[in-house]
Amino acid sequence: MSARSRPHLAGAALAAALALACSKEAPRYGAPAEERAALVLEPPQVALGDVADVLLSVVTRPGARIAPVDPPSAIPGFWFVEREELPVQKEPARWIHRTRLRIRAVEVGHFEFPGGEVHGENEEGAALEVRYEPLALEVLSSLSDGPERRTPFGVRRLPAPPVGGASAAVAFGAGAVVALGAVGVVSLARRRLALRPVVARPTTAPSAPAWVIATSALADAQALRESDPRGALDAAARALRRYAEARFGADAPARSVEELLAATPPFLMTTRWSAFVSLLASLDAARFAPRPDAERAAHAEPLLRAARDFVDETTPPESRR
Repeated sequence: MSARSRPHLAGAALAAALALACSKEAPRYGAPAEERAALVLEPPQVALGDVADVLLSVVTRPGARIAPVDPPSAIPGFWFVEREELPVQKEPARWIHRTRLRIRAVEVGHFEFPGGEVHGENEEGAALEVRYEPLALEVLSSLSDGPERRTPFGVRRLPAPPVGGASAAVAFGAGAVVALGAVGVVSLARRRLALRPVVARPTTAPSAPAWVIATSALADAQALRESDPRGALDAAARALRRYAEARFGADAPARSVEELLAATPPFLMTTRWSAFVSLLASLDAARFAPRPDAERAAHAEPLLRAARDFVDETTPPESRR
């Protein structure tokens, strides 16, 4: 091979390499789409009597469908309050299906939210079965001295020294300094507060009456009865709880049926409290019982009608149609 032809061969090799490089597509990176599920507790620590949200997240490939998740039959240390299906987060490489399970802490100690499995279908119609591990739960007393303490700290006494002597004088002097310092801080805070200009809070337009909001929510639930009977029952239960809170001041959204049965009803709901709690219990039984969707839809119809009747009967007479 002559020296003159070598540059031409080198140029041809370089051109071929560039052509091969250009023909390859740039690598694409995306989030992993392997099916998996996990439980997360918000907030991470719960005080006795508090309501917390356990979030069940299921990651699938795009196009998958996940069946609604039923709460466990028993949750040690907790009472089940409510379940809510959240909108699916649709990303290019994966979908995230989320279910919020609200629970109330009723015992102090270490517990475990049971694990389980979710069922569904992938984008091709094949069955999916994804397991999730149990979740460790901790319930703290509201009187604990930890960082999550919910009650204010009281007056702390200095350790009792022997009577008389220099140690007693030191302890007395320390207590006096702490007391005087506290008085000074309070006085300074009061002076600064007095110097602040008074800013009027912005007024907001009054919202729609509680019975109007509830009637609209129940109409939306009725529209879901055929396509998503469990979702319709969920929406009806939430609408009733929020209506009782807005209309009568009942602490219904954050309490379980068991708590509502044992609670003292609001004055304006005294005669209707039993029927209200019984209706919530019937909605829970219908939406969590294992049965086909067609059967669940049939059971949903009279319950949705009863929910609408309850709102209609408790609407002020002058506002009824």
